[in-house]
Amino acid sequence: MDSKGQTLIIFVLILPILLLLFALIWEVGNLSFTINKYEIEIEDTIKYGLNHLDDENLEEVLTNLLKANLDGKISVEINNQAIKVNVKQKYDAMFNNLLNHKFDIDLTYNGYIENKKLIIQKE
Repeated sequence: MDSKGQTLIIFVLILPILLLLFALIWEVGNLSFTINKYEIEIEDTIKYGLNHLDDENLEEVLTNLLKANLDGKISVEINNQAIKVNVKQKYDAMFNNLLNHKFDIDLTYNGYIENKKLIIQKE
């Protein structure tokens, strides 16, 4: 018996599964990278805001900082020396059409000063 043909058939049958698996791993990694980028940008913006609470038009400045670096719907609220930032973004993935599922990024962070320490928490 010739095993070369059998090996080729098995390889051809498994190759599409491997390619889909690698594409899914790539997509999950890319989504994780994007979420991490958003989280770092939000935290840095809140730190800046907490260090400049006395500035005029701080909400507008923080919103412009986020819009310069991130996409999506961005809202910034400042109440009682606390800053709340919310960012919503529809993430376009390769598998959106295939899986009929949209991945959404929805991050909300609160920042305030307590005992002269900057506290930033994910909601």
